[in-house]
Amino acid sequence: MSAQEIIYDVIGLGFGPSNLAIAGAFVDGAGRPSAVPLSNILFIEKQEGFGWHPGMLLPGARMQICFLKDLATLRSPQSEFTFVSYLHSQNRLSDFINRGSNFPTRTEYSDYLAWAARLVQGKGVTVAYGENVVGVSEKDAKTIEVQSVVLSTGERVARLTKNLIISPGGEPRMPRPLECIQGQGGGRIIHSSTYLMSVEALLQSLQGQNSRGRPFRIAVVGSGQSAAEVILELHSRLRSVTRVGEDSHTLDMIIRKGSLKPSDDSPFSNEIFNPDGTDVVFGLQSSFARRHIRKEYENTNYGVVNPQTLERLYEVLYEQKLNEGIYKRTGRLAPEETPKVNILPYSGILSADVHNTAGCQGSLNEQPGPITMIMQHTLTHQVYQKVYDAVICATGYRRKHWLQLLASSNIGKYFDLDPGAQEDVRLTVETDLEEPGMAGLMFKLVDHIADDEGNSGGGTPSTGFSTPITPQSSVEDRFPKKQKTVHISRAYRLLPKPQDSKESFKARIYVQGVAEETHGLSDTLLSVVGVRAGEIVDDICAGLNDAGTPKTP
Repeated sequence: MSAQEIIYDVIGLGFGPSNLAIAGAFVDGAGRPSAVPLSNILFIEKQEGFGWHPGMLLPGARMQICFLKDLATLRSPQSEFTFVSYLHSQNRLSDFINRGSNFPTRTEYSDYLAWAARLVQGKGVTVAYGENVVGVSEKDAKTIEVQSVVLSTGERVARLTKNLIISPGGEPRMPRPLECIQGQGGGRIIHSSTYLMSVEALLQSLQGQNSRGRPFRIAVVGSGQSAAEVILELHSRLRSVTRVGEDSHTLDMIIRKGSLKPSDDSPFSNEIFNPDGTDVVFGLQSSFARRHIRKEYENTNYGVVNPQTLERLYEVLYEQKLNEGIYKRTGRLAPEETPKVNILPYSGILSADVHNTAGCQGSLNEQPGPITMIMQHTLTHQVYQKVYDAVICATGYRRKHWLQLLASSNIGKYFDLDPGAQEDVRLTVETDLEEPGMAGLMFKLVDHIADDEGNSGGGTPSTGFSTPITPQSSVEDRFPKKQKTVHISRAYRLLPKPQDSKESFKARIYVQGVAEETHGLSDTLLSVVGVRAGEIVDDICAGLNDAGTPKTP
């Protein structure tokens, strides 16, 4: 393992939009007396180059937020890292204005982020691409050692820092029955995060094992924006996939709700994503109150679909019904045969299995076959079976990697973390006061019964199965056990537990994108990345100056 003599002022884990905004804020403040030298800032990124959700850059897909909620505008409109600066540099500012929309395509926004990533590097910020962070540890009270592996060579690298910013993004989440058999599926069970990189190979594989030209049966699990977009893209893509006979390819959209719901992007609801909305949520006097706010506004983001996308999908279903009616009455098929879309409401997944098509289990000539899912209607509890050639899960993300990283290190003790408690930890503010009695009970109840399908928060992944409480399954059994708490500051800094001894942990650890519980719904979204970056950078600079720590020139 190689080691570097330099002690960085800042190391950021990950280089997505959150840490990119941090880099931009450091560059913008480079001329201030309290500024951190850009040469003493490093970001470590697993990807070989900058990329933002490459698996969902679907043609024509638009952003769900205004272009002004970019990396910097709400923090500093004069910044050179704004979306407007990007448009100007690409000679498209007038053209963007002429298109008359505040919402860029996802492809254009991805290009903007890549442009900003190149720009900050050109200003002197270092990004170590192609490295996977495998651990962190306490070097001494003031420094943290970050261990990473260079993926191309296997070389292990150790670096020291006074401030660590963890911006882990999300880990794809699937319903547990599908997650358990994903490795047996031969690439037939995928998450929407890898959709564009996987779908072509998936369909080619299905065609290669389908010499009779049988129509495909594909399921998309989820009720949010990604699920709707995947259904529409597959519906278009499968038009060109030949099949034999009059039967169409089938696309089933499996949802736990009764219907697809529209996202609420009205002006008053959007105020919850304002920067001062974070102050409101963080300043509430109990975790129950903060959870109430999250529940009230979750229809702005979780398990919901943009109204324009809903209209497109409903039009597909209506045209499908029209063509079926014409065929029944006249026997005349539609001029262009299209895949059939079904929406299966109130559907939970009890179990799933992959059936091999050739050879015995474990043999070299074994081919993954159909995926059989045992389903249950969550209201009537009727159990039934569905068989699919492939399943695509658009079921959100876990956000627990930061806990795993800290709990498995010698730093975890300062936050009362241990490897066995990762699923039973929640963030709380410094002054959090638990409400006794019914308020505490209701907090647990809301937490337990929340429909987390499509939720990108950090909770335990959904099994896709809902069942009523029975005498054999008591209320006490079904509530989560007592959770540990980690305190966090308004500036997103994790706060160590008070120490009895004189020794204390003085290095600073910040987290981004995992603090919905304390900072509100916007924390996992792009809405506040610019303002949040400014707050974190200001806190880091203040901490370095208060400590009288000399910054490396």
